Amino acid sequence: MEPTFQIDCTKCFGLCCTALAFSKSSDFGHDKPEATPCRNLDADYSCRIHDRLRDSGYKGCTVYDCFGAGQHLSQQTFEGDDAPKRRQAIYAAFPKMVHLFEMMWYITDGKRDVTRDIHDQLDETLAALTRYAALPADQFERLDLIPVRQTVRPLLEMIASRVQAQYSGRRDQTPRDWVGKQLPRRDFSGASVQNQWLLSTNLSRSNLRGVNFLGADLRDCNVKDADLTDALFLTQAQINAAIGNAATQLPRRLLRPSHWR
Repeated sequence: MEPTFQIDCTKCFGLCCTALAFSKSSDFGHDKPEATPCRNLDADYSCRIHDRLRDSGYKGCTVYDCFGAGQHLSQQTFEGDDAPKRRQAIYAAFPKMVHLFEMMWYITDGKRDVTRDIHDQLDETLAALTRYAALPADQFERLDLIPVRQTVRPLLEMIASRVQAQYSGRRDQTPRDWVGKQLPRRDFSGASVQNQWLLSTNLSRSNLRGVNFLGADLRDCNVKDADLTDALFLTQAQINAAIGNAATQLPRRLLRPSHWR
């Protein structure tokens, strides 16, 4: 089974709207504890305000992306059965499956020409992650992701070193603190913003090719007219959280968010 990362909410038990907790804020319109359906969720797991989420104060819902873990858990792991007696197990398994799919996303993203010397290792790891995702529900519940993460982490470091080595030439100096900085038209190619906060950072018209975005927070980061063509470890959720336009150059694996229009 090859992982499918594009979300299909029509095949999911509304897990991001039920399993996860959120607090009333600028991103969510009300408090919701975990394992509790959102007040806007219908019985068929469709959202009553889906076409006006942002206008209704649910910006966070338009940002979230589960890498396709939701429909996989719903239709494969739990075989389309969301009987009430199974729901607590389904809700508990959802964050773990999302994390597993996220690791698969990063490994898949790392398969590039410059990482050809480690493709066999990446293929072996991806195959192992895929087998974990295919476990029956009772076995998946017992899966410990800590040793799995320990296996994946050094591979991500190897990928990053090879990708970023392509951009060893002169580039603009990276700031220690990115939050709210005005940095348009800069060359940050091959830089690392791993685990950095880029909240409201202006990177418009900047060269962001080969940048390591692993774990970076891009909420309201301005990437209009920026070049993210082969950015590394960039996810759909990060792009959904950023502010871009039709001229933003994205990796082929990512979709241009509808709200950018």
